[in-house]
Amino acid sequence: MKKFFCFLFSFMLIIPLVLFGCGQTQTGDPTVDMSVRRVATESTASLSDMLSQAKSAVVGISADLADGYAIGSGFAISDGGLILTNNHVVEGGSNLTLYYADKTTGTGEVLWTDPGLDMAVVRSSREIPYLGVNTGEVYVGQEVFALGTPLTLEFKHTVTHGIISATNRTLETQSGAGVSFLQSLIQHDAAINPGNSGGPLINSAGQVIGINTLKATEGEGIGFAIPIEIGSIVTEQIKENQNYQSPYLGVFGFDSDIALAYGEKLNADGVYVISTDGPAKQAGLQKGDLITKVGGVEVKNLLDLRKAVLSYNQGDALIIDYYRNGTLQQTMATLQ
Repeated sequence: MKKFFCFLFSFMLIIPLVLFGCGQTQTGDPTVDMSVRRVATESTASLSDMLSQAKSAVVGISADLADGYAIGSGFAISDGGLILTNNHVVEGGSNLTLYYADKTTGTGEVLWTDPGLDMAVVRSSREIPYLGVNTGEVYVGQEVFALGTPLTLEFKHTVTHGIISATNRTLETQSGAGVSFLQSLIQHDAAINPGNSGGPLINSAGQVIGINTLKATEGEGIGFAIPIEIGSIVTEQIKENQNYQSPYLGVFGFDSDIALAYGEKLNADGVYVISTDGPAKQAGLQKGDLITKVGGVEVKNLLDLRKAVLSYNQGDALIIDYYRNGTLQQTMATLQ
C-alpha cells in the first residue's frame, strides 16, 4: 500500500544549499506583523487578508542530515514558540533552521515526537503569531487552503487552494518505528508537494483543521492531512510541562478502520487487543479484548485511544472499559 504514497519532505544534497538561498543574509520585512497573538483570521475583511495573517504563523524548516538537508514546514497553534510539524521532517536531523514570514530566520529545538502519529513539536527560538484551530466536523466539498514550503526554500509560504475530497481515510505507513497506520485522515485536492510536510491545512476562516503529511505518487490532487486534534492535545500538555513525554499504555491492536484498509469488516467499534505490554498487561488486558472506553472517553478506533492516552501524564491511573467474551468489564492501568 505504501508504495502509492509519499511523505511530503524535500531532500537536498549539501552542494545546492546556497543556490536556493539558504546561505543568504535575510532581513526582516516590516510590513509583516509578527507580534505574538492568535491571529484573528476569522474576522478579516477579505480572503487575501486572511491568508496574509495566516502565513505569519507558518514557518519553513530545514534540518541537517548526514549527506544533505531536509526541507519541510510547520506552524504555531500556541504562544510560547511551539511549532507543530511532522516527525519525518525532523527525524534524524540536526541544526534545525526556521524561516519566518518576515524573511528572518531562527533555530528550532525538538521537544516531542511520535513516529507512529508522524507528529513533532519544535520550540522556536523566537515567539511568533499562532493560528486558531477547528476540531469540529469537516465535510466533503469544504473549501481548504494548504500553506507551506514546497520543493525548495525559494517557495516559502506558498498557498494553494482546494476542497476536501473525502474524510476518515486510513493509510498504512512505514518508518523507523515500523509499520503504523495514519487514521481519520482528511483527503483534499489542494496542491501539495515535497516540502509541504508539517504545514497547516486551514479552512476558509483561517483555522487549522489538519497537518499536511502525504500525497499520492500515482495521480494528481490526492493529498492527506492528519486531523489537528492530537496536535492540540500535545501542545497544551507541553505548555504546562516542556519536559512532557508521551505516556505509555502498552496496547497493540487494530480497529474497524484498519480492517477496512485490508478489505475486512468488523462488527463493532473499539480497539481489538492483539497483545499487551507494561501497564496494559499488568491491568489484565488480554488478546481478544475489545476496548471501548478509556478514562470515561468513548474509543471507536486507535486514533481515539491515542488521543485519550495522550491527554494524561506518565504515572496517571485511568479506568479502561472493555468487552471480553461479550461481557463488559473494567480495569485500571497506571501509565508509564
